[in-house]
Amino acid sequence: MSDTKAVVKSVDMSEEMQQEAIECSTQALEKYNIEKDIAAHIKREFDRKYGPTWHCVVGRNFGSFVTHGKMQFNRRKRAILQVMVVVFFGSVLAKYGYFNMDKQRWLSKLNLVFFTPCLLFSNIASVISFQKLLAFWPIPVFYLTFALLNYTSSQLITRLAGLSPAYRRFVLACVMFSNSNSLPIATISSLAVSEAAHILFWGDDDTPESVAARGISYTLFFAIFGNLIRWSYGYQLLQKHEDDDSIADNRTVNEEEQVETMQSTYHSFDNGSSSSSSSTSGDYLTTARDGMPPRQLSAVTITVADENTTLLPQTNTKSSKKIDTMAVPEPLYKRIAKRINGFMSPPLYAAFFALLVGLSPLKPILYDKQSFLYPSFTKAVEGCGKAAVPLILTCLGAQLVSIQESQHPASPQMKKPVALAIAIRMGLMPFLVVPIVVLFVLYGSQFSTLASDPVFITMMIVLGCTPTAINLVQITQVNNIFEEEMLRMLFWSYGVVCVPICTFVVFLALNVVDRML
Repeated sequence: MSDTKAVVKSVDMSEEMQQEAIECSTQALEKYNIEKDIAAHIKREFDRKYGPTWHCVVGRNFGSFVTHGKMQFNRRKRAILQVMVVVFFGSVLAKYGYFNMDKQRWLSKLNLVFFTPCLLFSNIASVISFQKLLAFWPIPVFYLTFALLNYTSSQLITRLAGLSPAYRRFVLACVMFSNSNSLPIATISSLAVSEAAHILFWGDDDTPESVAARGISYTLFFAIFGNLIRWSYGYQLLQKHEDDDSIADNRTVNEEEQVETMQSTYHSFDNGSSSSSSSTSGDYLTTARDGMPPRQLSAVTITVADENTTLLPQTNTKSSKKIDTMAVPEPLYKRIAKRINGFMSPPLYAAFFALLVGLSPLKPILYDKQSFLYPSFTKAVEGCGKAAVPLILTCLGAQLVSIQESQHPASPQMKKPVALAIAIRMGLMPFLVVPIVVLFVLYGSQFSTLASDPVFITMMIVLGCTPTAINLVQITQVNNIFEEEMLRMLFWSYGVVCVPICTFVVFLALNVVDRML
């Protein structure tokens, strides 16, 4: 027990009164500390006996015993259900013909070019600062550690499983890039107003509002690094590569027969006519030249040539020679700019611009509520950014309907990478993340005060174990690759696996905090 002694600062009291006041106040403080120590001991014994479901509340509700397990489960389910409801709205729109595949692809590109950059700019520029970079230095360390674990485990397991290079990239993207916004923020917001909030208090004067604010700050700061890597390296992973065409064709005999039958049907459409074309809306399949099973296309145009149709485009030999002789190599700065632009994406440009604003004197101009630009420009960008996630979920629901209507069951080549990605992301990662966070609690207090913050420890565990990021479906739709695989990945992750696994992770994080801090 700490040595406590009252101090009287009033100069209007006599010496006798001051001495008596000091003695009385000191006795009161000692009694308070004794009772507080007894109360803390009672709480520890009760919690150790009955586990995380029931807790003894010490403080204004001293002597009462409450449960928070069921409440947390229900709140977690509400966050998942909110996502599923928006997905359902998208499926209804597609079911009634308002949202075909071409419109989905157009909306995904618009979202990628405009709404998602607005969202990233708002989230990063409003949070980042030099002070937080210095104070929150463990967060990028945790992110890089988790990313390295994800990369290593994904590469080892997918190579042992014999996946093609294309599917190894798909699994790696699903494992490396997790939901770092909606689910973690919903989790800490619900924890802060629940009876479990007292476990997350950092000191006697902490409040539920402060718990929620710190948790959201940690989450958004973690998401900054996730977004930077996701929209650069992740965007490259989910693009078509040149070596994909050289991967061996893994189709089954039935799939080959199905494709041959479709091709013969196309050629029998027009016998003897000069040319004909037929368009489909996602009901036909493409061949699997990239080592992946046949998949849908939003629109396919087939032209049948007759004997009079030339097979190669005619070119003017003289003009082509003239162009070759006049060709001048591009300046170095243009080639560098093209290389950078090929690696970048609109959301990544927005993220770097947000860093420029957040770490420079421009931030008060945009984020000071008294400035001219805050109510006009800044709030307008924030409003546009809020539309990004609903648009992604709506397109996700519409794509699910397209797959259902195609009556194209998932092939074994498609099921295997999806199952591996879910197993690594949701099954393996909790067993790798929790020990790392526990080591930080044990040995990190001498390097950072965040090691003693229960909210920080809880959020690092949650952020390391969340499902695959929903906006990866946006990248696959724009790049026209891995669309079906990503839809099945998100369906199983959020519709089946997420609720039990994430609830277990939250309880595990609360247990770690309760027993170690």
